[in-house]
Amino acid sequence: MQLAVSSWSLRSHINNEPSWTGRPVGARDFPVYEFPRYVKETFGVDAVEVCEIHIPRPDAARLDQLKESLQSSDVRVVNVPIDVGDISQPDATKREHDLKLIEFWLDVAAYLGSPAARVNSGSGNLESAIESYQRLARYGEQVGVRLVLENHGGLSADLGNIQRMLESVPSNFGTSPDFGNFPEEKRYDGLALMVPRAAVVHAKTYDFNAAGEFHNFDFARCLSIVRDSGFDGYLSVEFEGKGDQPQGVRQTIDLIRRLEPSVQAA
Repeated sequence: MQLAVSSWSLRSHINNEPSWTGRPVGARDFPVYEFPRYVKETFGVDAVEVCEIHIPRPDAARLDQLKESLQSSDVRVVNVPIDVGDISQPDATKREHDLKLIEFWLDVAAYLGSPAARVNSGSGNLESAIESYQRLARYGEQVGVRLVLENHGGLSADLGNIQRMLESVPSNFGTSPDFGNFPEEKRYDGLALMVPRAAVVHAKTYDFNAAGEFHNFDFARCLSIVRDSGFDGYLSVEFEGKGDQPQGVRQTIDLIRRLEPSVQAA
């Protein structure tokens, strides 16, 4: 397995301009196109997830800035989490609008060279979600991007729904199991269900305690489920604590390396 870092882990520092945030730019703040360089230089990791929410102007000129940064830093993008639209909403006209918008973002993922893009299930009708995933999986196949389902609330919070969606979209459809998004009573069964189809795994953490320890849930057990499945892809660090975000990323990387010494940073 190898490490990646999600742009969500550094959400307070990406695109942090005074006009947007009302506070001065700090030394660790940068535009999204500098994110790959920052990750490589700060953490020694050569793979990233770039969230759609962190690409505020997806025109060719801005995307080329990001592509050039990826290339010059020798960093690859492994997933683009997409958080627009609702693929399960009952209104067919609105759903069609959102599906076209998501297809655009699949094009963006392809433009950046990402092999995968995560699309949320929404909270509406399961059959509508399945039909939408089938369509988006076909579109993703056309542009060379694997469609990915994450346990990210809504319909995807239910293990039965996840099972049904995976069975109903057999081609070009994977998962992005997240350590932190299931409640404790579903966490480990949910990970075991999703990881056989994983394109990328979200190694999520929250705040560490003063001793640098993580106790929110059994991170080691989550990691062992992934390892025992034979997964050999990217563990994407997704720090979601309220504290110092670069420090949280470092602590998460250190935790993973302690538990799984074979995991590679680059």
